[in-house]
Amino acid sequence: MKNALLSLLFSFCCLQLFADGQTILPNLKFGKPTMEELTMTTYAPDSNATAVILCKLTDVSYEWGIESFKLVYKHKVKIKVLKPEGTSYANVTIPYYELQNNSMKESIIGLEANAYNLENGKMVRTKMKKDVVFKERVNANQMQLKFSIPQVKAGTLIEYEYRLDSDFFFTIESWKAQSDIPTLYTEYDVTIPEYFKFNTEMRGTERLEPKNEPVPLSLFIGGQLLQCSGAHLNFQGNQLSALKDDSHVWCLDDYCTQVNLELLGIDFPGALYKTFTQSWEQIDESLLKDTDFGSRLKMSNPFKEEMATLHLEQMKGADEKISAIYTLLKNKVRWNEKYSLYGKAPKQILKEGTGSNADINFIFISMLKDAGIPAYPAVMSRRSMGIIPYSHPSIQKLNTFVVAIAQTDTTLVYLDGSVKNGYINVLPPVLMTDRARVIIPDNQSQWVDLTAIGNNLLRSVVRADISQEGAITGMRETIYAGQYASLLRDKFRTAKDSADFVREFASKENIQVKNLRMEGRELFSPQIHEFVGFEKQSTVNDPFIYINPLVFLHVSDSPFKQSERKLPVEFPYAEQLALTVNLTIPEGYVIDEKPENLQIQTSDQKIFCRYTITQQGNQIILRYFFRLQKLLFLHTDYPELQHFWELMAKKNNEMLVLKKL
Repeated sequence: MKNALLSLLFSFCCLQLFADGQTILPNLKFGKPTMEELTMTTYAPDSNATAVILCKLTDVSYEWGIESFKLVYKHKVKIKVLKPEGTSYANVTIPYYELQNNSMKESIIGLEANAYNLENGKMVRTKMKKDVVFKERVNANQMQLKFSIPQVKAGTLIEYEYRLDSDFFFTIESWKAQSDIPTLYTEYDVTIPEYFKFNTEMRGTERLEPKNEPVPLSLFIGGQLLQCSGAHLNFQGNQLSALKDDSHVWCLDDYCTQVNLELLGIDFPGALYKTFTQSWEQIDESLLKDTDFGSRLKMSNPFKEEMATLHLEQMKGADEKISAIYTLLKNKVRWNEKYSLYGKAPKQILKEGTGSNADINFIFISMLKDAGIPAYPAVMSRRSMGIIPYSHPSIQKLNTFVVAIAQTDTTLVYLDGSVKNGYINVLPPVLMTDRARVIIPDNQSQWVDLTAIGNNLLRSVVRADISQEGAITGMRETIYAGQYASLLRDKFRTAKDSADFVREFASKENIQVKNLRMEGRELFSPQIHEFVGFEKQSTVNDPFIYINPLVFLHVSDSPFKQSERKLPVEFPYAEQLALTVNLTIPEGYVIDEKPENLQIQTSDQKIFCRYTITQQGNQIILRYFFRLQKLLFLHTDYPELQHFWELMAKKNNEMLVLKKL
């Protein structure tokens, strides 16, 4: 039956691909490359592809193990290398689970890999030997198997297949239909006995052809044959585009075409139905009972004596108290660059002087509570780790938390132990998720949106004189607030030294820095006040002087170069920028040409830009304002976004022309 089904699918794919004008057909047979596969040099739907997945087959089924069920995954992959850069796909890493001090594990068996090349018109097969296959432990729970297929170059056809047996029968791994190279044909085939009840979720930007039909099954359990029914799920994808990461997507995996199977319950004959579904209230309760989470929330303040020296009672507002407590904590414990949901014992953290954001946050909560400031964990999935599903509560989707602090009876503000350059409500963007759950005892938990917290502002005023030689000399005064201040602190912190910071700044803005002074850069504060004395040379072509009146550009070039886009566009945070430039024209010169005023906004009015330039005597006054209020734009919005940024970049680059009388 399976062979008949594959033949039917193959016929369907042939018809579909011929209809699309594709010249190569998917060959589902492994070990017997066709001449079309061997001689293939380009992939018509994506001529820039360095390699293409010709065929990826994944088969999942249940078998009886020694004492319980196990999952059996059978993987087959066929890749055509088209360009020298595509040879990297001959290096394969397969992750799997092997828990220390636990009998449950996964194992990989039957690994075979081959490379096929055409030499003098004849096919030459190179079989991978076992001595290039390695296993290594990643952490206490994970292993990975790595191998490199030999004799791979541009034009090589790669094939590999293996079987993975998993004792974790209650979890079927998510299946990704797309890769970072295009896929000609892919198929996901799953057979599930009637005892396991799964919810099926399909999502992504590419189309899959799904099928779901009942089938009879035969299982050998303890040497006896058991007849039962089951569900046969099949998903097929044709000509799937490559999924390339870019800076305007928080988590690429959120938009990958995929199938997720979530276990709802197990219903074995003669046993009570066991549900695996949970509500968020049950997850709250589970976390609060967990030794490494709930118990950490009950810890005593380890810095009680040090806090007494802060004299919090003399401080006026909640922000001042919160800032003082956080500064004390960060002087005691350093973030180790790791995010976590669970915490270690406080004694270990204090001894090491370093910890994950969760380790630091648990101590922070204890300190705040000791000061009479209510504080709670706001659990989440970091942006880079993917969205929390709305319809299927899952503790596995949670991977960290930030601290929600009751600034007043009705207002929460947020801080996290990973913050180095930010402030209250100025979190690293990776933590500014739209779905975080503040866990409050007595069923008072609530969902919060962290994407719009804080005010991210930049206000700059430039006052400068233009000389007859075209030199622009003056002072820029700038206030950085929120994420702008955080970015500036990060740039200064990561520079080799202050001189290196000044050099990079001067190079970026194409100026000479005469002097630079910053107020508030080293403080745990919401903003930085910067003063820059500068000189910038404009272009002189007697009798004309060509000047960009912005002096310091907002956008020099549009980042949206693609002609079309399938992915949405996600911005890191809302922001607002206001620039004022006052330029004094040199004596004996007049304005010959000046940029026209411009005011543009998107159709939903969530992005706005205004450019206004006027003359008052010998003064040129330019006012520039930009505002971004929405973070997510669908791919259908892309043409409008692209047009908006092109207009804005063009206006940023327009010149003011002065003419000598």
